[in-house]
Amino acid sequence: MRSVKKIAVTAALSTMVLSASIGVVSAETVKSDMKLLINDKEASFAAQSVLVDSSLYAPYDAVAKQLGVEAKWNEASQTLLLAKDTNTLELSVGASTYKVNGLALATTTPLKVLDGKVLAPVRIVFEAFYHQIGYENKTRTVSIRSQADTKPAFKVHGIEPGGYVTGSELKVSVFTFNHLLKDFAQAKEPKAGEGHIHLWLDNEKLDAASAIKLFKNEPVVFRDLKPGQHTLTVQLVGNDHKPVQPEVKQVIPFTSTSLSILKDLDETKATGLRIEGVIADEKHNVYTVEMESKKLYRIAADGKMDVLTELPRSATGMAFDAAGNLYIASGGMEGVIFKVNAKELAGGPFDTSLVETYASGVQGANGITFDAKGSLYVSGGANGNIYVVSPDGQLATYKSGIAAERTSQQIVVNGVAFGQDGKLYVANTSSGEVNRFAINADGSLGPWELVAKSPLLYGADGLNFGPDGAVYVAANERNAIVRVSVDGKVTEVAHNGNQGPLEFPASLHFVGSTLYISNFDQPRGDNMPNDPGIGSSIAKIEFGSGK
Repeated sequence: MRSVKKIAVTAALSTMVLSASIGVVSAETVKSDMKLLINDKEASFAAQSVLVDSSLYAPYDAVAKQLGVEAKWNEASQTLLLAKDTNTLELSVGASTYKVNGLALATTTPLKVLDGKVLAPVRIVFEAFYHQIGYENKTRTVSIRSQADTKPAFKVHGIEPGGYVTGSELKVSVFTFNHLLKDFAQAKEPKAGEGHIHLWLDNEKLDAASAIKLFKNEPVVFRDLKPGQHTLTVQLVGNDHKPVQPEVKQVIPFTSTSLSILKDLDETKATGLRIEGVIADEKHNVYTVEMESKKLYRIAADGKMDVLTELPRSATGMAFDAAGNLYIASGGMEGVIFKVNAKELAGGPFDTSLVETYASGVQGANGITFDAKGSLYVSGGANGNIYVVSPDGQLATYKSGIAAERTSQQIVVNGVAFGQDGKLYVANTSSGEVNRFAINADGSLGPWELVAKSPLLYGADGLNFGPDGAVYVAANERNAIVRVSVDGKVTEVAHNGNQGPLEFPASLHFVGSTLYISNFDQPRGDNMPNDPGIGSSIAKIEFGSGK
């Protein structure tokens, strides 16, 4: 063990964000062929815009002129400051964060320098100043529309409705438009177009006395949040603390979570071990397999770890049947499924001979899950197969029909889980998406449909349904856990760099409101290099149950 980027969602402007945070551009850069409209008129900087790793950029001075904001470029610090009224946006070349009124937010599209020109990321700048961005793929048209006309308005940065906060602090910053912030201790008389901001956290009174009052362009920090559901309310008020009329208020429900390490499998070093599958029982006993040693571990809720046995082969995906027996996938050309009886799991270490072979002929076996009838569904990884093992041991093989998008990542069927709708949800690691299959009466695969595809799902690996009915996905190459609603809305739950606690997360499993996660710790994507941080380990996220 060693000591221990909310990604900018550019799906509207590109199919996938793959770029690292590089300042002086060495990435793929091409002149943009997109049609760029702002409030239904061609943007003044459209002809100057470029695509850098599929993300839209333009010269900062042209962007600032279009927005009507003041721009200051500091050559020495390689920093750009955009300002309007009390709102400030600060971007730095090559940085992994940008600042809105002093609040640092993560990004993968930083300020860049190309051929002596300072290029600003179009999405970040316009969204910061309260513009909505849309993209029409057929005509390759980017549409940008201001959400603040001449009326008072605001935009909250740091949390979105339905969003997640990892840890016990919520940090937000508020941009105001057509509402000049004034110190209410000095400006006491009501005056149109000026005032301050009231903020409440988990407060039903919503009165001036209990509000946090903001009149400076600086972040607000709420501390000591417990895991669970919370509500932030933000409202524009005048100098007299009375709500602006018509009312300008936003109610933001969000979830606070705690993310920690339950068990570091090797406390002496940060690399070397490999674990992929994870599962936990109702008593919060967590099971995983170290792939090199083939050891099956049981980790108690207090972190106590036992080696139960050594499997005949290395293994990955795991699932329980209704009786509590454990099934473990072992891939390769001669893929098999192992079975460990519940009585063995309940005791101490046992001999390898007690590990049964439940099924064979499942080439590339990876993710596994049971349906309500007791049939076991197995993903075949890069071969695109879905295998079905009936309760009486009959094996059927079905082609998913899903093709790989990346030559460097060929796995198209990875994590699998059944939803409340009876459909089989499958992670596509190659293209960063979640698909679902209808299941026919005989258990065979029916038609499949795309549920969600997003840069946030880059490296989609294991998945599992949460108590809220949404599917949660381990985006391994992003060191992230992502929530996908059954109607396709994608929301980031947690994300970090290569120092953990998420380190190439591969599989995940809910027990109540606790999500257990296996850290595979491969040196890829945001986890490269992988020698900092903790290494192969079991992480957990506590979602809590209330305010």
